[in-house]
Amino acid sequence: MTAAVRILTASRIDLPRLIEVFSHPDLKTSIDESKWFVNCYLEYHHILVAKVDGEIQGACFWRIEGERYSGLGWIENIWVEEGFRKLGLGERLLTRAVADIKDYFTEHGVKPRKVVLFTQRERTSARRLYERAGFKHVASVEGMYDPGGQDMIYLLDL
Repeated sequence: MTAAVRILTASRIDLPRLIEVFSHPDLKTSIDESKWFVNCYLEYHHILVAKVDGEIQGACFWRIEGERYSGLGWIENIWVEEGFRKLGLGERLLTRAVADIKDYFTEHGVKPRKVVLFTQRERTSARRLYERAGFKHVASVEGMYDPGGQDMIYLLDL
């Protein structure tokens, strides 16, 4: 990729694009649900964006799981625009999110312990990415998010 790629913390100026992305019909969410989700993460959690030549082509939503003292981070969602997949954006977002989670806990005097994420069995490319990054598949849950689907729980020890 010869384009200029930057991984940044999202800001209010990024809201319209993020709301557009997370109200896509494949995600089964309405525009109102997308607005709530994106605003909630921007206000109370963390969003990273991958900008290619200044345009958002990927995002990663993460949060602290449970009480701060637990040292657990949770990656809620990683998305990369279809035409920009397999170019390393997902890996860069994931790597930065894990680094930010470690930094967050260290800055608060807490030992970072684990990062948790869920994905679906059929998302083989995502699963390969997580496994290359050191995440381990630790459990599967039937119908957690999608009736009839199988969600897979991954953990990364920090």
